[in-house]
Amino acid sequence: MAIRTVVFDVGETLVDETRIFERWADRFGIPHMAFFGTIGGVIASGGTLTDGFRLLVPGFDLEAESARWLEEEPDGEREHFGEADLYPDVRPAFRAMRESGLSLIIAGNQPPEAGPALEAMELGVDGIGISDVWGVHKPLPEFFDRVLELAGETTPGIGPGEILYVGDRVDNDVLPARAAGMRAVLLRRGIYGYRHSASPEAARADAVLDDLLQVAEWAAARA
Repeated sequence: MAIRTVVFDVGETLVDETRIFERWADRFGIPHMAFFGTIGGVIASGGTLTDGFRLLVPGFDLEAESARWLEEEPDGEREHFGEADLYPDVRPAFRAMRESGLSLIIAGNQPPEAGPALEAMELGVDGIGISDVWGVHKPLPEFFDRVLELAGETTPGIGPGEILYVGDRVDNDVLPARAAGMRAVLLRRGIYGYRHSASPEAARADAVLDDLLQVAEWAAARA
């Protein structure tokens, strides 16, 4: 079955989150190396990003801290992203995939502000799905139901087997996408991507690739 639509996660798939995490480290006065090393170590041992934050900042509450940060720096970048954070392979890869006749969608676990930020980048995608707007998050099956619905708006009659989901995590991206009947590519970059690509479950992905230009070539060959 040919691929007709490619759907992309956001963080560490399209957006380099380095500057975001550096701002978090600076907010708490933690050296960048210590911050990244601790977060990476927690994830490598099976913990979550939130576990890492709470090890560094006991009692950390994302919602409460984000609200305080907004009040203190209403015009700052804070934990949000912009054009400067876009990975350099995004635009050429998207252009190549559109030239191959593929429909492109962005759908990931993100706050409401991510939608306008992505729209402002004018990436030429056919749809944007934001978890906090949908009210459902990965890895829940309902998230991927919404992905299928969004894909159907631009490609009527599309089935899950004609959708390729691209993300940097096995647990949030590859496994639930495959469970939904979609194809999945694990992108080997970011805090999770390198670690997850070495896990046995990475074999559940249709491919493990290093960048979006490789994704474009792989998807075009199956379109």
